[in-house]
Amino acid sequence: MILSDAVTTPTPRILWIELTSKCPFDCVFCTRRLRFGAGRHLDFEILERVIGELDHPDFIGLNYSGESIYYPRILDAIRLAASTGALTELVTAFSTISPKILQGLVEEGLDRLAVSLHTLVPQQYEKIYRYGSLDALKQRIHELLDLKARLGVQKPRLDFCFVAMSENLDQLLPVVKYAQSVGVAEVSVHPIIGRHAVPYDFTRELKGISLRDEFKNDLRETVAIVKMAYPHFAVNVLNPDIDLNPKLTHTPGYYSPLLPEGARIHTCDQSPFESAHILAGGDVVVCEVLDEISLGNLHERPLREIWHSDAYREFRRKYAAGQSPQCRTCVWKQAYWPEPESSSIKVSEGMSPQLLRGWHLHERRAPLWGRRQALAMLANPSRKRRLRIVGTLPHAAGGNSVVVTCNRNRIAEIVNSAASFKSFDKVFKLPEPWESLYVELTVKATHRPSLYSSSVDSRDLGIGLHQIEVC
Repeated sequence: MILSDAVTTPTPRILWIELTSKCPFDCVFCTRRLRFGAGRHLDFEILERVIGELDHPDFIGLNYSGESIYYPRILDAIRLAASTGALTELVTAFSTISPKILQGLVEEGLDRLAVSLHTLVPQQYEKIYRYGSLDALKQRIHELLDLKARLGVQKPRLDFCFVAMSENLDQLLPVVKYAQSVGVAEVSVHPIIGRHAVPYDFTRELKGISLRDEFKNDLRETVAIVKMAYPHFAVNVLNPDIDLNPKLTHTPGYYSPLLPEGARIHTCDQSPFESAHILAGGDVVVCEVLDEISLGNLHERPLREIWHSDAYREFRRKYAAGQSPQCRTCVWKQAYWPEPESSSIKVSEGMSPQLLRGWHLHERRAPLWGRRQALAMLANPSRKRRLRIVGTLPHAAGGNSVVVTCNRNRIAEIVNSAASFKSFDKVFKLPEPWESLYVELTVKATHRPSLYSSSVDSRDLGIGLHQIEVC
């Protein structure tokens, strides 16, 4: 039995912060106006306090329902988030950004700028966004690229987000063509979702809150055409619900249908063991699907107290056991059929539910990359005293290392003093013959391929795991 308290990080390592729920845009698919009306700004003092509580976060996204470039202290917020060392991200419609804020996005350390672009037809742009213009957006993108070139910097990485609807599917190909022409690294495709009602007709795309099979087919065909035209460009559909034949096995994977009885949730795109959302009013919620259920408000209690509250712990227990109704129906869950826990994990055999948190998506080959901190669990019924780890450790300026702890006891440190990636195969003695081993791997420095090559891989790579076992 995996203990959820042992999996939970001391504070969230992945955090989405809604700086504002105000926005001058009125996009046809957006629920912001109906839910939040005029909206509000997050108190900057709350933001400062939250950032001060974080313990080595991996990612901070400074957006949610509103347009963050209109937050009065957006540049201070970016500077504050970047100071933690986390990868920082901002999603924006961008066309109405001021020159001062645009320059600040480059100068204050923002890592990724995701610009919403759903069409290259000016009239359709006005119909979808109902504010701003396509010409202004293109001009702002030109100014951003020119500024980066003049300063000789790579950040922020520029990506496009494309909300897919029946009426704009034919625009995905032109958007990708434009993206490639301006050096954009990736286009993320987000099929329209029906989580909350909007005063717009999406019956061609949705049946209730689910995607229609006809729209799924149209979307898959469109993406296939785009990938055929641009085979080396990253076009990623960020909704597992387009898979018409999902399978549930002993290996965790995306499973969009209703979770069957007896199945378990391994993780999801916003795991409650390491990620959280903060809304502009100060409410802390577990994810976008459950953003109407507050687990505490930052005007009343600090983040760490909310994060370890009885309400949060109870939710995590239900989540892992597959007992949360909202999580059972969520399309972004990764699920599996449970089987007896093992004393060995071989990455080449597929993703294991015992790789608990801090891991990037399994790419069906070794190594499996972790982030700065990654956690695995091993069963040890024979109470053996040795732990073997086979892996790869990136290099770093001044050297790199990974600290290995077991059940929160430090047992070893692996060092890489070379100027290249180092492979290792090490065996360590355990201080106690525990029956369950929670092994955490914490690297001194992560490696982001996109900063050192032409790679579009912007992941922060910690340890590359091949195998871990009790021996």
